[in-house]
This record gives sequence, structure tokens and C-alpha cells, in this order.
Amino acid sequence: MAESDSKTMRQIAAGSPAAIAVLEKYRLDFCWAGDKSLEAAAAEAGIPLETVLSEMRLALATCRAEQPDWNTAGLDTLMQHIVVRHHEYLRKELPQMERLLARVRETRGRADANTLAPLEKVFRFFRRELENHLRREEEVLFPIIRQLETASKSGAELPRFPFGPITNPIGIMEEDHDAERQQMQKMLILTGNYTGPAEAANAFRSLFEKLQALELDMRLHVHLEDHILFPRAGVLENLS
Repeated sequence: MAESDSKTMRQIAAGSPAAIAVLEKYRLDFCWAGDKSLEAAAAEAGIPLETVLSEMRLALATCRAEQPDWNTAGLDTLMQHIVVRHHEYLRKELPQMERLLARVRETRGRADANTLAPLEKVFRFFRRELENHLRREEEVLFPIIRQLETASKSGAELPRFPFGPITNPIGIMEEDHDAERQQMQKMLILTGNYTGPAEAANAFRSLFEKLQALELDMRLHVHLEDHILFPRAGVLENLS
């Protein structure tokens, strides 16, 4: 942990999952801004570096031993975790959130038209694109990675794909992730960082809580894919 101040937040989160809760606590973005060093990110946020490091040490000392290490776990196991923990969460929550947003618009639409109308438009686009993205991962990319891992474990020749190296479809998924980040940023701006008008706090509270939970889940989800699964799959193919 003594060297963590010079590591990027991406490296810290990938190497020490227990540290993620500390990064989240101080809103240090290990996913979308993960290339920043912890030292630089803490300085920008005005947070004492030693405070963050101290809490990380405590988190590491008290983390459960059975917590998976996704840097060494099988890729199939990691993909199953992503589907069960993150994809299924999204498939459940996104329709509920859209219905909740519609109810809030019906209640507050006239008073807060400048917020709710564009927010609903952005969210619907976000949901449609994200659900398509999940389907492409589960039906195309994940089975390809599974083939690579199976061949590697058995010592068989690694399969060749018509689209070229696996970095090609991975690149498309990473572009999707960046587009999703942009849509979430639009929602963050439209909602005033999930605060909304003071006079409508109760009407907006449930919606904003769900949007915040969605943002956290997406950071964890994209982190597992962009920073662990995809690089490991690329390494696996390059072993041939």
C-alpha cells in the first residue's frame, strides 16, 4: 500500500477490490478517470492523501478472505459474475427507473419541464443502447472469450475469428462504454448532480437515489470489463 499513491486508481481498483469502497467514499473515479494517480486525484479533490491510504490499509486488513481475485479467477467465472451481478441488475432496474421517471414527469412535468423532458429523452436512449450492448456481450463477445479460454486450458490451437483479433470487438464494446459514460454525464448535469429543485425534493428523491445507484453499478461493471476482463482476454489470444 505504500506505493499506492503513485499507482493509477485503475491499478489500485484492479489489484485491490477492497479499496474500491474507499475510492467510492471519496468520489475518486477509478473507472472513467482511472488513469489518474491516486496522489493527483486526491489533490484535485482536496482530500488528504494519507487519509485515503490509511482507510485503504484498514479495508485491506479487514476484507473477507473469500473475496474473488478477478485478476486470477477464470474468465468464464468473471463473465458469469458480470452477467449475474451487473447485467441482471440493469435488466431489472432500467425498466423500473423509466416507469418512475414517467411518474415524476406526470407529477412535476409542468413545473420542471426543462429538466424532466430532456432527462426522460436521454434516459430512454441510454436504456435502449445499454440493453443492446448487454445482448451483444452475452451473445457474441463473451462466448468468443469463452472459446479462447477453453482452447487455452486444453492446449488446443486458439480459434481464429472472421473479424480478426479479439481486440476488434472489444474496441467496439469500449466505445459503447464511453458513449454510456457520456449519457450518464448528461443526466448528471440535467439533474444538478442529482439534487433537483428544493421544492420537489420528495418527488425526485427516489429517482435520484436510483440514478446514483445506477452510476455506481456502471463504474464497477465497466471497471471489471475494461480494466480486467478485456485486457486478460487480449493477453490470452496473444499467447498463441
